[in-house]
Amino acid sequence: MIDRLVASLTQLAKNRNMEDFDMNLDMLETMEGRKEMKNMLEPLSVNHLNIVEKLADIESDVILKRMLLRKSKMIVRVYMVEGFDLASRDLGGFSDPYLILKLGRNKFDDRKNYVLDEPAPKFMKYFEFETTFPGCPMLFIDAMDFDLLFSDDLIGSTRVDLEDRYFLPEWRALQDKTVEYRKLYHPSSAVSQG
Repeated sequence: MIDRLVASLTQLAKNRNMEDFDMNLDMLETMEGRKEMKNMLEPLSVNHLNIVEKLADIESDVILKRMLLRKSKMIVRVYMVEGFDLASRDLGGFSDPYLILKLGRNKFDDRKNYVLDEPAPKFMKYFEFETTFPGCPMLFIDAMDFDLLFSDDLIGSTRVDLEDRYFLPEWRALQDKTVEYRKLYHPSSAVSQG
């Protein structure tokens, strides 16, 4: 079916004397490529038929397979802006929060930068990890409570599936990635810990 559609579009371009018309289906992998393909189809007056979206739907399995077979080294940057309403793990006061981030074997422990007695800490930090897609492990983020005398306590955790974002063309196309608000959970409670 897709071959017939591409052949029909190529013939239509030829009938309209469009030289250098090339329906490269690899363009469907990215939102930028899809936009370029729409622009390329504009002179054919067929964009009202949503051909690019239909091609992307038809080719989605092929695109995903091609992306899964191609290894790409990437730098993942995690910006931690602030926490809200963090649960207290101290008796008679607020927690002294800090963060631990883990991606596979890589770990950032920011214990030395804990924030004293603060349920809404402003972290204002970023962390970088090197990883490979596909095969990137889950990103784990733990908010911890610093204790000088006893062991530190887990306030709550969240995990982020980076591959879910990497393989989603709409997310990859965003120039400015949106800020995510993540709830923290503790194994002993079904209620958000911040």
